[in-house]
Amino acid sequence: IGQGTPEAISAMLEAVLQVVPAAQVAGHYHDTAGRALVNIEASLAQGVRVFDAAVGGLGGCPYAPGAAGNVATESVHARLTALGYDTGLNNDVLEEAAAMARRMREGK
Repeated sequence: IGQGTPEAISAMLEAVLQVVPAAQVAGHYHDTAGRALVNIEASLAQGVRVFDAAVGGLGGCPYAPGAAGNVATESVHARLTALGYDTGLNNDVLEEAAAMARRMREGK
């Protein structure tokens, strides 16, 4: 629901990765508390390389009222690119899709 911290993510992954290889793990982070990107970085440090994201941060959690949407694909792409990762995404297309998602969310 977006309340995880890098410390909690690291501790959880240390335990999980003793049983499951990092190649079989994916991260799914909401950005309620603004920590999705740092939680992704903590996951990267543990070897996780697959992350769920949603263009424009669309989505949310029906079980957690007030939880913000999923981490925005364009934000994840920008952070991963800045860290030197190749996401395989086309930034121009991604930004266009994000703008369209924002317009749809605003009802325009």
